[in-house]
Order: sequence, then C-alpha cells, then structure tokens
Amino acid sequence: MHTYLGIDIGGSGFKYGWGNSQSGLQYFSSVALKNKTMEAFQAAAAEVLKETDQRFGLSRLAGIGIGTPGTIDLSTGLITGVNPNLHFWTGKDPRELVPADLQLPIRFDNDANLMALAEAKASGKKNILGITVGSGIGCGIVINGAVHHGAHGFAGELGHVCVVENGAKCNCGRLGCLESYCSVDGIRNRLAEQHPRYADLTLSQVLSLRASDPLVQDYIREGLKQLCASVARLIVVCDPEAIIFGGGAMDLGLYSLQDLKAETGKNLPELNLTGTELKTAVHGNRAGVLGAIMLFEDSN
Repeated sequence: MHTYLGIDIGGSGFKYGWGNSQSGLQYFSSVALKNKTMEAFQAAAAEVLKETDQRFGLSRLAGIGIGTPGTIDLSTGLITGVNPNLHFWTGKDPRELVPADLQLPIRFDNDANLMALAEAKASGKKNILGITVGSGIGCGIVINGAVHHGAHGFAGELGHVCVVENGAKCNCGRLGCLESYCSVDGIRNRLAEQHPRYADLTLSQVLSLRASDPLVQDYIREGLKQLCASVARLIVVCDPEAIIFGGGAMDLGLYSLQDLKAETGKNLPELNLTGTELKTAVHGNRAGVLGAIMLFEDSN
C-alpha cells in the first residue's frame, strides 16, 4: 500500500507524519513555529520535508495531504476571508509550501474537517461532528462518511458564530464570537484585558492557575458553558451520531469530557439526550495528520 505524508498546520506549529489508513502512522513528530509569519511557515515546511527525506525519503512518497486552518474557497482553492489566528495565511494556496520540483500530488482541506474525517473512520460512524479546541475553535462536519463543505466551502466555522451580542473581541475582528470565549487565545485575551501578567502565559501555565486563581476559574467555566450551549444547538439542528472533541487544548485538559457531557445535557431537549454520543478523539492530536492522509487516499 502507498505511503503518504500528512501535515497538520496549527497556530503554534506543524504536526506531521507518514503512513496510510491501513497501517496507520509509521512516524509522527512536530515542528514549532518560531513566530507567526509567512517566513516562519516556509521554514517549518522546509524542516518537515527535510526530516521526511532523511528518515523516509521524499521519492518514496505517493503524495502529500495538508490540513490547514482557515476557510478554503471551493471555486479557487485559496484560503479566504480572515484567518483569525494566522492573519498572514489568507489568499494563499497551501500547496505553495511544497516545492513544485518535488512533483508530488498534493491534496488539502481545513484542519478540523480532516480531524473529523479521521475520527469518523476510526469510530465507524457515518455522521459526526468533530470539534477542535486549540488556539481557535474548529468544526468539521462528516455526512454519510464524507466531509461536508457547504455550497462555497465555508461550512463548519462554529468558532465564529456570535454567542454574546457586543461581547468580547475575537481575533477575527468581530465581537462575541464563540472562539473569543472558549478557545485558548480567547481565554488568554480576556484574561490579559484584566491584567497584562496573563498575556504571555502558555495554556499549561494558565491551567496551573485554575485551582488558585478565581478569574482563571471563571473564564474557563464561562468558556465551557458557551461551548456546550453551541454544541447542544448543533445536536438539535444536525442530529449527528457523535460529537468528537479534539485539539491540543483538549489533550492538555482545558475541558474534561465529563464536564462537556454534563453541561451540554443541560441545554438539550429530552429527545436528544441519548441520541448523540460525546467523546474525545481516539487519535488525539494525530487525528489531523491521519485525516490529511485519508483525504489524499479518498481522492484517488
């Protein structure tokens, strides 16, 4: 069976690995972004390709799948609109990160879509929603086993649904987006508005304060409530088999599955209480890489 390279682009770095859907990942690693610039993106991509060549051999790959933050316009293939956590990464074609002289086929999609695709295949379910919690909030929709992109490619932007009128400012520039309350950047931005000492804290550092800092407790609790209220609305509207939570912040314990289930249940009609399973990603932070590989395989 062919081997593919999967790359999952995030706000803090690139996760990557090679393998296929039959045998899984043969290798997995990550490269941190030195800063959020196009130059840093290109450097990270170059490091991924160099490491892959040294450890496996680029010439042995059958193709490359890429998962990227941002909204991808189906008509042009370009990342379009405001890319809130990576403002420079818009109007771009993700294939630009791979030198043309490699002559490798490339497929790409939104990172949350690919997480959802990988988790749908792992769970054996045909209709699921995958929600990624990290620098931002992503949402991938899988219907009848395939990613649902919507009419223009814009489906799934749950993080930019307005949940509080004239609320907290989001990195996208709008006010009151879900992402501004329950993502890592959103919580940190709200904390920093209260005191600058919070501005440069990592998520791990923020979480270490949760037990002793009432403000951190309050903002994380509010983030949980806003996220679960939105998840409940998705369940009522879409009636999926499962909602699957993934992303780096879930791996680090920003929200527990127990709390997500309990809080979501408070917002659901009785009819929906048992029909949709809530679970965490089986593949954890590797789901996007596997999804990128599966996307490529599915496109053949």
